[in-house]
Amino acid sequence: MTQTDHREPAGTTTPSGDGERAARGVPGTRAVVGARVPEAGPPVRRDRLAALDGLRFLAALSVVLFHFVGQVPTTMETIWGRPVGTVFPEAHGYFAFGRLGVELFFLISGFVICMSAWGRTPRDFFISRVTRLYPMYWAAIAVTACVVYFADNPFGHPPARVLFANLTMLQKPLGVENLDSVYWTLWPELCFYLTFAVVVWKGLTYRRVVVYCGLWTVAAVLAPGAGIPLLTLLVNPPSAPYFIAGMAYYLMYRYRPTPLLWGIVAMSWLVALHYLLTPGGGRVDWDLWSPGRGWLILVITVFFLLVAAIALGWTSRLRWRGLTVAGTLTFPLYLLHDAIGVTVLHHFGDRADPWAMVGATVAGLVALSYVMQRFVERPVARAARRWLSSAAFSLKPPAPHR
Repeated sequence: MTQTDHREPAGTTTPSGDGERAARGVPGTRAVVGARVPEAGPPVRRDRLAALDGLRFLAALSVVLFHFVGQVPTTMETIWGRPVGTVFPEAHGYFAFGRLGVELFFLISGFVICMSAWGRTPRDFFISRVTRLYPMYWAAIAVTACVVYFADNPFGHPPARVLFANLTMLQKPLGVENLDSVYWTLWPELCFYLTFAVVVWKGLTYRRVVVYCGLWTVAAVLAPGAGIPLLTLLVNPPSAPYFIAGMAYYLMYRYRPTPLLWGIVAMSWLVALHYLLTPGGGRVDWDLWSPGRGWLILVITVFFLLVAAIALGWTSRLRWRGLTVAGTLTFPLYLLHDAIGVTVLHHFGDRADPWAMVGATVAGLVALSYVMQRFVERPVARAARRWLSSAAFSLKPPAPHR
């Protein structure tokens, strides 16, 4: 909603938009592969994929605008204090599609996490994920808690145990509500990291990533009917196809497109649409929105095509630094916008033109995200990385007392 320092060989991402360096390019040869399946090779390219940065920022922005303009009519009335028909009579239905920005986040995350983990040890992978997620997440929780507990906001005031559970980022398996609704995307990301860490531990190769994609696809399809809540909780069926397709796209980028990889992408696209369009069976109940389901198919298909264009190298000449800067703002913008923005609009939305209020609020949140990323997330993550890399966190047992 995916979300590192300059020493890392590649970028990272979350829903969450997860990856400050998300788009640093990687390895890879595009040479034709013969009978042998390609294995991991040393990185030979270090350029960033600016298109991924820009795409991730657009995904975050679409989610922001969804929360401010496109939510269900009852929620919009709570935020703005009047019926949505009097605020955004025409635009509301279109901005409802903004919530699909999360699916784009997951698609990019599969690409970028696979890219950033290549050639790393399990310990390096663990440190990179922890220091990428938790510093900004904890800072966002501090800000959100102030809004939720001390401001007159439309969210209510949850009990203190909700705050403590959310600090672990494990509120989903603990059965506790999210302090901010946008935090739900962090659990699918964590599950992806947890299971992918097994492949990192074995050593990333073309074959192992392909097998991992196949096993996760089977698990995502079987989980809903298996009657095993733990399996469903771990594999996240509605979200899984996007991560899987993202990894297949990365393999195309690192090596070359093959019928096998296109098959994984096509299967992921079909499964993703199944879960998206299943009434009450996926993440979104689109019957509460007015847009037609045909538009949903179109939007998701466009997302897959955009990441395909990056994987095929069609955007390699796009290197505008502004996209890179925008990419670094994605994670803080995603985490901070809901509690702050909705509260601001709730109190001041009737004092100016609604679109002017939305524009000013979004601009203010982007500025705040820059400050948080530059002066909080980056230095804290750097210090945490040094700390976790020190001997104090080695798995070797300490010397016994004498």
